[in-house]
Amino acid sequence: MKKFLTILFVTMVLLVLVDFMYYRWGFYLPKSSEAQIISYTDNNNMYIKTDDGYENVTVKGVNLGGFLPNNYVTDYAIDYDTYYKWILQIYEMGANTIRLDTIFNDEFYNAFYDFNEAHERKLFLIQGLNLDSYVLNSHKDAFDSDFYGQLITESENAVDVVHGRKKLTLSKHGKGTYKKDVSQFVIAYIIGSEWMEDTILYTNEKQSKKSGYNGKYIKTKEEATAFETMLAKVMDHLITYETNKYGEQHSISFINSPETDPVAIIPKIVFSEELDDEFLEPKELKYFYHKVVKLDLGHLEETDDYNGLFASYNVSSYYPNYLSYENKEYDDTYASYVSKLVAHHTVPVLITEFAYSTSRGISSTVEDQYGNFGGMTEDEQGDSLVKAYHTIVDSNAVGGIIATWQDEWDKRSWNTIEKVDTLRSIYWSDAQTTNQGLGLLTFEPGDKKSVCYVDGDVSEWKKEDKVLENDNLSLSMKQDEKYLYFYVDSKNNFKSPIYIPIDTTYKSGARSADKYNLTFDRDVDFLIVIDGENSEIFVQEYYNVLNAVDSYEAYNTNSYINKPDKNSSLFTPINLIIEPYSTNMHSRTYKQSTIVNTGKLTYGNANPKSQIFNSQADFYESDGKIEIRIPWGILNFSDPSVLEIHDDYYENYGVESYSISEIYVGADVSNNILLKPFKLKAWDEKATYHERLKKSYYILQNDWSEGNE
Repeated sequence: MKKFLTILFVTMVLLVLVDFMYYRWGFYLPKSSEAQIISYTDNNNMYIKTDDGYENVTVKGVNLGGFLPNNYVTDYAIDYDTYYKWILQIYEMGANTIRLDTIFNDEFYNAFYDFNEAHERKLFLIQGLNLDSYVLNSHKDAFDSDFYGQLITESENAVDVVHGRKKLTLSKHGKGTYKKDVSQFVIAYIIGSEWMEDTILYTNEKQSKKSGYNGKYIKTKEEATAFETMLAKVMDHLITYETNKYGEQHSISFINSPETDPVAIIPKIVFSEELDDEFLEPKELKYFYHKVVKLDLGHLEETDDYNGLFASYNVSSYYPNYLSYENKEYDDTYASYVSKLVAHHTVPVLITEFAYSTSRGISSTVEDQYGNFGGMTEDEQGDSLVKAYHTIVDSNAVGGIIATWQDEWDKRSWNTIEKVDTLRSIYWSDAQTTNQGLGLLTFEPGDKKSVCYVDGDVSEWKKEDKVLENDNLSLSMKQDEKYLYFYVDSKNNFKSPIYIPIDTTYKSGARSADKYNLTFDRDVDFLIVIDGENSEIFVQEYYNVLNAVDSYEAYNTNSYINKPDKNSSLFTPINLIIEPYSTNMHSRTYKQSTIVNTGKLTYGNANPKSQIFNSQADFYESDGKIEIRIPWGILNFSDPSVLEIHDDYYENYGVESYSISEIYVGADVSNNILLKPFKLKAWDEKATYHERLKKSYYILQNDWSEGNE
């Protein structure tokens, strides 16, 4: 018996040791035979091996994110069934490629493998590998052990994961036991994300003597910088690792963008030294073009033992640099830019991200023909994506990848990030943040349907929703994880305008709105005015977050020097800043800021099942019955899931928050308006949601599915 137990113990130890060596330590004996080419590139083409030989692939791709409401991406909360369903929907849309920008949990690869085994037409995979955000944003030298070392580790992990031979538990990216070999479907590896310009500059200066690398598969040209050399070493290491361990090779690239590309021009203004005698200002402005840093895959080349380099660029319309200042060689500046990228390279060019947002808020206005970044209806998003994709392909790029498959509540935009609690953004949907609306699939509040659709059907409104009633109308209210809803039932038919004052904070507010000759029985912070095409929500000027927090960028003024009266009766437009105010070397303005009025309310039917559905609709009126929805962000909520709103900006010198439990609202057509309390409900970390494919999905399906089956 003792001998048996000893043998059993030794066997278990050996099994554990073998498991660790095989799945965790990655032990292997180098392959001696010639590597099998799974994917490769040639001029402007990408190829992947199939049962019938090599297929020339024009990429119709979607970038799949790892987000699910109520979960951080690092929770890896998406399960096998959800992944399989999404993969099927992507397939049915007509896409042929899924891109991952990092390693996912094992559930994705299991679902992806099983899906391809069950379908004759295969989906391809582009596997990305990335740095964690701390390293990406904090290390200034790319040869730092944490930076370069993490890229090396992630490159090996990515190779092992797609070959189904890895266990990850405490990894920076990925989680699970990977046993499904999906390498036969992998068309490429792509290294990194959008690199920090200061990291590239610092590395090139500090490590200038490290420029130059002559690897087995990738080498650098004489003009290569230190940062480009670092990337060449990582790419060569990945190819070497996969060749030696698995006897396979795939195409490879690194991410680039208009901020660091080798062709885009960025304007810099030089003022004439000759001043106007009367105004003491420059007589003329002279422009020259200067890019802070350039990153060029053209400074790398393949050896005779490898054939798989391609260039990859994230090219979305929220980059103003190329769209605003690109010369008018083409009527379409997007086409001009992509064409220049293609012309610059002798290898294929893949557009790894292009996107348009259905968010209510806008974070960029551009001069191309595809639309602003944000503020799009779902129809407009679909039409713009189709047009941009064809522009990409017509410009001789090897294809394009839409960013992204699903809307992601955890994303923030530069002009809203300071106004919300980013650590809890996964628990609510912010319609004002453009980066949340990029998906083709959206997560809408409610387990199966929303608590309210602004569509004229008032059957969803119940007696218990009523907040107040007077001689002219009644007001009812609801809330969910995205909006605060109002229902006004006019008793004497619809009389315009109707006023809805809202009191959210006791720190400020006005007892009157002089412009509309209104008085209130308590301090009011917001005023909704429903008046046809002139409908809008206003904010009392002391509680105007743009005027307080972004006053310098928006208006070149210091709001803390001349702050408004706490009880000012002036109600101001609610604006979003799109481009900051700029001044010249003499502190004289040469460019006004760009701001948009996000308080303007759009009339339309917001029910996705309606034939006249408008995803940007804010209110709908029919027979004197008005439904309105207002995003939490417009009402200065930093985290509605726990009912936190903005505190006094001028006491805190910026955005700080505090909790409330109720707001006061009123509604009437004129004169003195009485407000009643509306009890708010927190949902903490249990946001309800259901999935819905946007109309843009079906527009793409109509365009992409032709010839795919």
